Amino acid sequence: MLTQRTDLPLASSNIQQAAALMARAFHEDPFFTFTLPDATRRSRILPWLFEKNIRYGQRYGKVLTTPALEGIALWLGPEKPTLTLMGTLLTGLVLLPLKLRWRELKKSMRLARIAQQLHKRTVSRRHWYLLGLGVEPSLQGRGVAGALLQPILAQADREALVCYLDTNSEKNIPFYERYGFTVAAHAQAMQNGPHTWAMRREPG
Repeated sequence: MLTQRTDLPLASSNIQQAAALMARAFHEDPFFTFTLPDATRRSRILPWLFEKNIRYGQRYGKVLTTPALEGIALWLGPEKPTLTLMGTLLTGLVLLPLKLRWRELKKSMRLARIAQQLHKRTVSRRHWYLLGLGVEPSLQGRGVAGALLQPILAQADREALVCYLDTNSEKNIPFYERYGFTVAAHAQAMQNGPHTWAMRREPG
């Protein structure tokens, strides 16, 4: 069980390292294996994508890690719990279409649209949104992910706020259920594509 602090904000000097970690953690995630089936391209694009997501999280939420940077919890705060056009412009995330081929972009947009619809349908009031939770693959299963969740879950309880996440991996559902999340909605954007599960956690 992890005993280190997990409420440490990610330092700006560690963004590139954190993005590489998240890229490794999500390399086999169903969303990315479907939208970027070529593993070489996936390895090249994911670090760029997660760098932009991390910068977005630092601007509009909290990005937490451990002293040894074993994992990352990327949250969007209750004031702006969804991606906005202005946010994507300020963080460079808006450039993603230039990184992708048309077929990759088309699949990504359809999956993202479904996720946005589920998010909007599942929770409408102020809430925390877990945009990403990743642990170095060689360290998974040692309590890092659960420990990284705890600071914001505790804060959400104090603030009486819902927490929300979506996942494209069914195997993640039991893990999140251990921390109070329940499946609130489910959809499949396209035939042969990954499923999306929307999960919410009531403040306790």
